[in-house]
Amino acid sequence: MRTRRFAFFLLLSSLLAAQSSGDRMAWFQHDKLGMFIHFGPYSALAGEWNGHRTPPGDEAEWIMQRFNIPAPQYRELARRFNPVQFNAETYVALAKAAGMKYLVITAKHHDGFAMYHSAVSKYNIYDWTPFHRDPVKELADACARAGIRFCVYYSHREDWDDPDGYGNNWDYDRSKKNFGRYLEAKSKPQLRELLTNYGPLGLVWFDRGMDTPAHAQEFVDLVHSLQPKCLINGRVGNYGRELMGDYQDMNDNGMPTGGLQEYWETPQTLNTTWGFSKFDQQWKPAGVVIQRLVEIVSKGGNYLLNIGPTGDGTIPPASVAVLQKVGEWMKANHESIYGTSACPLPDSPWGRCTVHDSTLYLHVFSWPSDGVLRVTGLRTEAKSANLLTDPSRKLKVGLDHGVVAIAVPQRSCDAIDCVVVLQLVATPKVEEPILTQGSDSGFDLDYLKATTSGKAVKRFNRDGRFHISKWTGPEDQVSWRLLVSQTGRYRVSIRYSAPAAWAGGGFEIDLGTRKVDGTVQVTGEGYQYRVFDLGMVELSKVGEYVVRVRPTKELGHPLMYLESVRLEPNIN
Repeated sequence: MRTRRFAFFLLLSSLLAAQSSGDRMAWFQHDKLGMFIHFGPYSALAGEWNGHRTPPGDEAEWIMQRFNIPAPQYRELARRFNPVQFNAETYVALAKAAGMKYLVITAKHHDGFAMYHSAVSKYNIYDWTPFHRDPVKELADACARAGIRFCVYYSHREDWDDPDGYGNNWDYDRSKKNFGRYLEAKSKPQLRELLTNYGPLGLVWFDRGMDTPAHAQEFVDLVHSLQPKCLINGRVGNYGRELMGDYQDMNDNGMPTGGLQEYWETPQTLNTTWGFSKFDQQWKPAGVVIQRLVEIVSKGGNYLLNIGPTGDGTIPPASVAVLQKVGEWMKANHESIYGTSACPLPDSPWGRCTVHDSTLYLHVFSWPSDGVLRVTGLRTEAKSANLLTDPSRKLKVGLDHGVVAIAVPQRSCDAIDCVVVLQLVATPKVEEPILTQGSDSGFDLDYLKATTSGKAVKRFNRDGRFHISKWTGPEDQVSWRLLVSQTGRYRVSIRYSAPAAWAGGGFEIDLGTRKVDGTVQVTGEGYQYRVFDLGMVELSKVGEYVVRVRPTKELGHPLMYLESVRLEPNIN
């Protein structure tokens, strides 16, 4: 029966993949908001073991590792795990009511315990506990009925129960571990089960990276061979290298300043921990969650928001209350979230914006006291405006000293976020930023202020840093506009990271009337940024300059991970 079901599923996956030649990332770009669920035996411990409490802000799901709980003891704790209040329909209904479009469940976390009926290891919720049910299957079925995209989290590297897995060095001698054996005997076979027995998956959410790019690629290939349309998050690969996968995840609860030029997602908690802790009652207010969602979407990202059920399967009432309020706001304002893209406008004192075609959604957190909402930096003509929740009420639009000005009511329509819809005559274009300087100050040219062209893109890495990467030839460039008001000699320096394989690549920094040449030097493996002095240049006149950085020839690999260029005036 299993073989026949597997063959049918492969056929179904192939048919689904062939149905559309569109972008496989389209749903991810559209949906914006998802539910993360951290659920396992650690939920029953609730942040405490043998009188030891996980400290405030620490992850309760890491309790086995935090206190070096012996694997046999943890297994016996897991035997008593019996989440009788778990109801997949309740979980999915809450996600749907909150406006969430996809759901990710921890099918196996770092403790090695499978939250589904695994034939690979009896250490699973169906065979090991009195619960004797498959929550992953029940959630997959409930999601299918509700129109929610079902996804799974799988800890492919970390496994504190398996003697050959990563992470448990208190029970098992690290020098005697055979990691390849773990991958072949447990990790890959369990992933194969999830990819073949639970219907079409929206994505597989890997965690903790992988030891080598080759091992990571094996997991990427396994997913794509069984479910070609299934997405893979950026944590599948080694954290010290360019991230693999279809999109990037920020660090836990991370938030970029802005400007990333790829698909990304931020996983965040409703309180401070992922798994349930009875000691953590630091719940984020609904207003904070809503404004954070808007900020993430305005920067081009997705928001994966976590709930941590209790040991009996109950969703904490505080989580329910927050998500219900988020859902009320989403019901009225979802048009400004789903299917929108990052806002090209500069930061505004009143809030954020999202974009869909020629429509700007102005998310006003701070209502203007003078009744005029000013939109700076916009070069495209505006033709009309209205409140999203009251489209029949037209707002007067004009220009105030060249700035788009919208006459708004005296009171905000929503104390958390009142959305003003601004219709333009075409897709929005904005003024290219120009960097200015004060007396005796220089210029810091970073990723956020840069304009990229060719294959050069602004990226994130798991060290929590941002840089320019993927540029391999002269057509791939980074540029900045400067308004120089202090003439004289400037020292030019560059900050980047480069592994040994990229050493010797040539690059130039073009300042219009001057050029500075450089050669990439090794900074070390991983993301080890260093500053290199490139000498002095003369900027002999005030006015506008364009600074460009690019490789001098085709390299066949990225030039470097560029963090910034610095122009420092010589004031001696």
